[in-house]
Amino acid sequence: MALQIRSFFAPANPPKNPDQVFLRQGSEFYGEGIALRLSTRGDNRIADLSEKFRELAASSQVDDQVKLPGSGLFGFVSITFSPASEYESVVVIPARLTVIRDGVSFITEIAEVHASPERTQPSGVFLQGDQTSSGFKRATQTAIEQIQNSELEKVVLARDLVMPLTGEPDLQPAITRLYERYPHCWTYLVEGNFGASPELLLRAESGEVSARVLAGTAGRGTDPDVDRAIAEGLKHSIKNQHEHAFAVESLKETLGQVCENLETDAEPFSLALPDLWHLATDVRGKLKPGVTLLDAVSYLHPTAAVAGTPRQLAQQVIAELEPFDRGGYAGPVGWISAAGSGELAIALRGGRLEREPQLQIRAFAGCGIVAESDPDAELAETELKFKAVRYAFDR
Repeated sequence: MALQIRSFFAPANPPKNPDQVFLRQGSEFYGEGIALRLSTRGDNRIADLSEKFRELAASSQVDDQVKLPGSGLFGFVSITFSPASEYESVVVIPARLTVIRDGVSFITEIAEVHASPERTQPSGVFLQGDQTSSGFKRATQTAIEQIQNSELEKVVLARDLVMPLTGEPDLQPAITRLYERYPHCWTYLVEGNFGASPELLLRAESGEVSARVLAGTAGRGTDPDVDRAIAEGLKHSIKNQHEHAFAVESLKETLGQVCENLETDAEPFSLALPDLWHLATDVRGKLKPGVTLLDAVSYLHPTAAVAGTPRQLAQQVIAELEPFDRGGYAGPVGWISAAGSGELAIALRGGRLEREPQLQIRAFAGCGIVAESDPDAELAETELKFKAVRYAFDR
């Protein structure tokens, strides 16, 4: 299908009820309606999406008066964690895109935007999901035993919470709350997946790419001195250093297949969020000729930060021990453009809107399990990570 695309500078405000968003302080993308939806499933889903987007770019007619990252042919991306997921991986081309970035605003128009159906602000209580607290602790103990008795070094296990809904939900208030509380995270709403992720998977601009690895977590302290001590303790924690090293080495090894001139921080730094400290490492490089952002992501995903090490064995353990379909949780989410720019985070600190077998919100939180892990401590870590989504719907 060929699209008629026009990008132009214009004073712009965030639309009242966007259908897709990807926000971070100083960089806001709002999509209204859907001009086209590209979808795939299976082992080659990311490469297939890349090829479909490439073909769409070749057939579309573009009047780009802006020529900035995000103008021209643009798509919101949500890719499932697992190739076996019942959910589709998608690139959603919005009918109308509003971009407010670094003090500049522009609009891309493709199709007419139709009025959204009446929606209500969701509220309620999050209940235990398919993976209960006790079930999560049992799964964690099983994973520890497998680490001790196999080649498995690390596996990331998640648990879920559910909030039943009565009526078509308006997720925008929750997105606004997340964006205001976590301005330095990547706040997203794509294909029913939403959240405020602290973890950048990969960013590309003019062939230059960057990524941020997060692995290792501690709760914030209320007293400044205690809080600083927690941050220092995180940096020297053997368990957290162990978990973080796996994630960094895995990313470097994989990214090295599609990038040149890789550079990493000499040592991890403590990244402060309102509720948590994370160990973080930034990685930078340059895409090899002919490699697109989605091509690179097809090599990277899933990283050790959301799957484990070795990757294939960790994915098998996740499939055995988690009683739910992650869908887009822990998968790449963000945006791409035909000009080669894009920004993909990892879909964390949120959940998804589900319509079957009932209308509900399912939230997710996960932890990296290594030999030094303790099931009670890992369960407590998931509660820390659920703070974001509970806050989003707290009325």
